[in-house]
Amino acid sequence: MPITDITKTVEEQVLGYLAIAQEVVVDGVQRVSEAVEPVLPDVPRPFASEAAELLDEAFTFAEKLLHNSHEFVGRLLDVTDNTTNGATPAPATSAKAASTAKASAK
Repeated sequence: MPITDITKTVEEQVLGYLAIAQEVVVDGVQRVSEAVEPVLPDVPRPFASEAAELLDEAFTFAEKLLHNSHEFVGRLLDVTDNTTNGATPAPATSAKAASTAKASAK
């Protein structure tokens, strides 16, 4: 079995287990929230209205960081590839684009 197939299988398993764990946490928080609601019905949540906006901004930033890192590593792969016989590689926008360009060049 090729390493790419093994990697894809492991990634799918990790994401599956993560989804299960997240569902357990959400269910647990919901149960606790329902249990304390009669006791603490009007506890103020001063930042609740801003929470969704802060969450979106944080994930947008994380996506930008991941995209930047993806491009960086793709460029590193390009400049360290010794199969181009000394040719200077063009900047790739992603590792996938770089590997596709290399495959078509062969």
